Amino acid sequence: MTELKLASRKSRVFAFIIDHFIISFIVVVPFTFFLINEGLNNNLVFRGFWIGLFVAFVLYSFKDSYKGASIGKSIIGIGVRDEENKDEVPSKTRLFLRNLILIIWPVELIVFAVNKDKQRIGDNLANSVVVQVRKLSLWKTIVVVFFIVILTFMLFISSIVLFMKNSEAYNTAITYIENDEYIIRETGGIEGYGYLPTGNIQIADGFGESKFAINIKGEDHDLYVEIYLTKKPQQDWVVEDMYY
Repeated sequence: MTELKLASRKSRVFAFIIDHFIISFIVVVPFTFFLINEGLNNNLVFRGFWIGLFVAFVLYSFKDSYKGASIGKSIIGIGVRDEENKDEVPSKTRLFLRNLILIIWPVELIVFAVNKDKQRIGDNLANSVVVQVRKLSLWKTIVVVFFIVILTFMLFISSIVLFMKNSEAYNTAITYIENDEYIIRETGGIEGYGYLPTGNIQIADGFGESKFAINIKGEDHDLYVEIYLTKKPQQDWVVEDMYY
């Protein structure tokens, strides 16, 4: 059996970037949507920060639990193995211990950069090494990373659109539009709305401001409108102005 070689530092960095991208997406996106929907206040931000930090910590700690390889490692073709027997995957406890040390990642990075066996502190504690399980060309790696970034970006944009269209501010704007006689007359009747509305929603201490640019699909003509809304504590959103 061919002995598995140690993974290069470059491949491990690539794998870490992919993992970081995925974990950040899982943690940041839902938290951001929750904040926008519930309103921005110091207590909520403080609690959300620590919850997000805890979730990220758990995900990082257990990311190599399946067959010794995180999503990033699996894509790049590397995996964690026992230091003495490179064909054996360490136990889940050892894999957890190995990643637990990532909490001091600056120190881990320095140790990883200078260690001749490309081990970080977590590897030494878990008696593990990272090996090249299968070969993956540089170009394939670049293509994989590129598609992951594009996919993540598309998911992020889709999530923002989904959130915006389900927000109270947007629904208030749509209700106002559908009851506006001028819009009904100009469009000949509303059939739908553009997939990508633009705008922003800002809420702080119960006060809110929101502005949307919406493309209205009409039976006869389409119409582009900008609508501005405000909100006071314990009250609903109110349309302040609309431009055709």
